[in-house]
Amino acid sequence: MEKYHKQDVAPIEKENERDENYEASNPQIDSERTRNNYRFTPYFGTTYTEFINGRIKELGLSPRKDAVVMNSFVLGSDKTFFDGLAKVEQYNFFSDCYKFFAEHYGEENIIAAVVHNDETTPHMHLNLMPVTKDGRLCSKQLFGKPQLQQLQTDFYETVGKRWGLQRGKKAVKRSTFPPQNLRQKR
Repeated sequence: MEKYHKQDVAPIEKENERDENYEASNPQIDSERTRNNYRFTPYFGTTYTEFINGRIKELGLSPRKDAVVMNSFVLGSDKTFFDGLAKVEQYNFFSDCYKFFAEHYGEENIIAAVVHNDETTPHMHLNLMPVTKDGRLCSKQLFGKPQLQQLQTDFYETVGKRWGLQRGKKAVKRSTFPPQNLRQKR
């Protein structure tokens, strides 16, 4: 999970929403396959920043300039897991991932959920606004260390088990979600 302030959002959007003309510094991106990327969230022509500003206005908030306005997750497993799934099953796996986050953090707070099929291993970038149940913007409350550990456990119980994945080691510091060691059971 990564945290972003307003000024950091546009570059993340540029990479997540890339098209065939995107100039990637990542050699794993195959621009010939970029057309196979897809979204789980509708696109209404608004940028991530416009979405965030609209949601802030809707909630009647006036966040500090240094407030975390977006949390990003990378969802997936290893190549072996995805190689064993038909395309429709891959879609269903990512749909389950999306539904999990929508149920836990509110679909109205999900900025974008984009599946990248143009890299070595398929994965989803899910970006959401950290809005608490009482309508405050507070990444620390939603995604502090204990909350992230519980999130990983809940995600495994709801999604991972269903797809035959193993729970990663608890209390392992990772920058992606779920942990890279959330792999297919053998």
